[in-house]
Amino acid sequence: MVARHTLGPELTGISSPDPLKFAFAGKKSAHTQSGSIPVPAEQTQDVYRQLMDSPANPKLLTNGKRLAYIHIPFCRTHCSYCGFFQNTTKKDEIARYVDYLEREIRMSAQDAWTQEGLFHGVYFGGGTPTDLTPEQILRLGNAVRESLPLANDVEITFEGRFHGFDNDKIAACLESGFNRFSLGAQSFNTTLRRRMSRIDSGEFLLERLDYFNSLNNAAVVVDLMFGLPGQTLDDWERDLYTFLQSKAHGVDLYQLILLGSSRMKQSIEKGSMPEPASSPERAEMFRMGVETLSSHRVGRLSVSHWGRDTRERNIYNHGVKSGAEIMPFGSGAGGNFAGHNAMSLRALPAYYDALDAGKKPIMMMSKATGNKPLLGTIGSGFDRGWLEIAKLNHAGGEGMSDHCMPLFEAWQENGLATIHHGILDLTLPGQFWNVTMHQALINFLEQHPLDGQNTEKAA
Repeated sequence: MVARHTLGPELTGISSPDPLKFAFAGKKSAHTQSGSIPVPAEQTQDVYRQLMDSPANPKLLTNGKRLAYIHIPFCRTHCSYCGFFQNTTKKDEIARYVDYLEREIRMSAQDAWTQEGLFHGVYFGGGTPTDLTPEQILRLGNAVRESLPLANDVEITFEGRFHGFDNDKIAACLESGFNRFSLGAQSFNTTLRRRMSRIDSGEFLLERLDYFNSLNNAAVVVDLMFGLPGQTLDDWERDLYTFLQSKAHGVDLYQLILLGSSRMKQSIEKGSMPEPASSPERAEMFRMGVETLSSHRVGRLSVSHWGRDTRERNIYNHGVKSGAEIMPFGSGAGGNFAGHNAMSLRALPAYYDALDAGKKPIMMMSKATGNKPLLGTIGSGFDRGWLEIAKLNHAGGEGMSDHCMPLFEAWQENGLATIHHGILDLTLPGQFWNVTMHQALINFLEQHPLDGQNTEKAA
């Protein structure tokens, strides 16, 4: 067993009177990372074809679920906080792209891997899917339903902005089977929105939410972001109460993580935009979000996601955090399947050329080196905010729970978690630092393999 005194503060956090604010130096990423080995570029297509010609391996599925991600890589404006901008919206280019994207989706219908199991979540993301026309939405929605074996209770999400998402597009979504809308409000404060290069006012967002809710035909979820430049606690509280008054079915509370390539970070460094909230200030905003939504009895589906009623299920998002297999479609889409990670070609000409050659448009692929069932169990637990410790033995081998206990006990001492009746339960500080702690556990297992062995378990 690893001695607790050998574990550094980058894994355990520090002992602090206020762990919510100071347990770790700061949050560096919105997502965790684990090890993988690159597949040589010249072998990518052969490896992909071999995987697709084989039935799906049930041992690699998280709770028996699979997901599909469809990427629409176009935006009318470049949001200042975003570091993933690909292409400016152009009607002719989008029309061509939709032709190729539909072809890619329908190509997958022929693969043994695709047809072997059901898809429980489909997500149209971007970019800005709402820049599609109603006819294009219908085409792609129908292509998904006709090509992928969908579960009866599949969650099909259409992500987008309020701007340009008119009634005809909404009707096309509903007609083609979408049953969930994820809308990027980020804030209802018009001043803060304009600072993010968001076009519409907060009042306009509320008007559109009223229309969505009047249809009563799909889950409506909004994203809210805290820690924005110039955002105060009062601003954040007003956003929370505006959500409560909006009657939207769900809400994501996201902490701003400034990316090095974002225009927002560059503007802050130049002094042309106010500083964002510090980590301790973001911690207070997180506390306010949890306490406000809890006091109004909004159900908590994960550490960052809330559902007002049973219409919001959060299937896709939780599946991603749980390590579910995700088949990517579209330029710039990312996913993982059959123990491999893949990223599709970002440059549109290269994407088109690959499909013209009858190939999956993969830019890069790697083979995951970690124990996927174990990583999925851990990811699912951290997303929910609690981990059933005994499940670590089932996923990672006998003795895994005892092996991890020194780290869990250190977290408990530092106010980040409690251990009770076999459950590692994240405290409010632990929930705020959940990505940091999740990454710390991954790093711990890589640095201290069980019994001196690699943590990879044959699948």
